[in-house]
Amino acid sequence: MQELAAKGVCLFCSDDHLSKIELEGEYWYVVKNDYPYEGTIAHYLIVPYAHVSSFDELPNEAAADLWALKRQLKERLDPPATATVERSGDMRYNGGSVAHLHVHFVALETAPSRTVKFRVSARAEEG
Repeated sequence: MQELAAKGVCLFCSDDHLSKIELEGEYWYVVKNDYPYEGTIAHYLIVPYAHVSSFDELPNEAAADLWALKRQLKERLDPPATATVERSGDMRYNGGSVAHLHVHFVALETAPSRTVKFRVSARAEEG
């Protein structure tokens, strides 16, 4: 991830990342998270094809496409529960590590090994 950033290449726009697509919609694609959170059955990322940092940069139709992909994942995994988190906007404040909008989709266990936590805020670097 750091190597790509140093080259000015977005991880989610890279050919390597796009080659791992498991589900596709018109506006979004789905890949397994390379770093799944503990306590989950499965952890996916739902990423827009467009290189945007905020949900309001996408057309309204993208919302329906997102819901459809979330339903497909839920049907595929059949978990007892799911959770999603989207960090939108300036990643210096939202806790994100990639400046490309994406949604974390996790399938949850009935008796997880640990509580699943999402970091959704951060302090901007001083200076």
